[in-house]
Amino acid sequence: MDITQGAQLEFTPPPLKHRGDGIAFKDLFRGEDGAPENYYFSVARQAYFYSPRHRHNFDQFRYALRNTVSICPDMVLAQGELAYHPEGVHYGPQHDDDGLDRDVLVLQFGGTSGQGYLSFQQLAQAQEPLKEKGRFEGGKYYANGSDANGVDGKDGYEAIWEHHHGRPLVYPPPRFDKPILVKPENFGWKPYPGLGEGVFYKNLGIFTERETRVQMVRTDSGSTWRLDAQNSIQLLYVVRGQGSAMVVRSEKGSFSQAIQVESAIRLKPESESILLSATSEMEILHFVLPMLS
Repeated sequence: MDITQGAQLEFTPPPLKHRGDGIAFKDLFRGEDGAPENYYFSVARQAYFYSPRHRHNFDQFRYALRNTVSICPDMVLAQGELAYHPEGVHYGPQHDDDGLDRDVLVLQFGGTSGQGYLSFQQLAQAQEPLKEKGRFEGGKYYANGSDANGVDGKDGYEAIWEHHHGRPLVYPPPRFDKPILVKPENFGWKPYPGLGEGVFYKNLGIFTERETRVQMVRTDSGSTWRLDAQNSIQLLYVVRGQGSAMVVRSEKGSFSQAIQVESAIRLKPESESILLSATSEMEILHFVLPMLS
């Protein structure tokens, strides 16, 4: 078990600037560069933000923690809502310019196609030589000598990815026609199977043949949720309440750590089981990313 106390972190601008300024991140957890399951779990703070219509060769979730977030001209993510962006599916343009700060929980991860996920550091390294041959503007890349009006610009991420890999980016076939907007408030709570009283869940979705899952779990004050490791990467984020997380060790004893709003927890496939106990009613967003390999 790994725990990051998000409330103790500062927002930091990323080294990658292909979408311009106006965004900063709290790094919660990173995966392993080069692995098909690589991921980046973070909280993003956006002020002014613009991104053109584009798509990715990886999956991502966005959960609005504070204020609304634009996804497309006809899709706005309200506070407390979740968006699933499947690989190969277009979205945008995104345009937030009302002067408000907005905080978004973001999980980007290698999708079912197995193309993986490039970290900000990898992308930033590939971006530098491209700057010598062109410019990044409005979320796109324009090589020197391109149309002065910018009509032949390439998506900034796509240009960087292709430079890093030395080959054209071939997007996976889309499994959905657009991003999926999930409204957790409209789901009903169900008793968590086999855990007795005081632990409830909302199954918010199971996506693609990989069976990527996301759920909301509520643990009443004084109750405990046991979570076992499985052949997956499990990432949790406390959105309300407080309590403790304890590692279950039959021979080596056990240890616990306090958790609260903004705490993030990670269970890897080789992790031990944990007990999540609430001292006040606690709600946790729980992502399960089955291993691709």
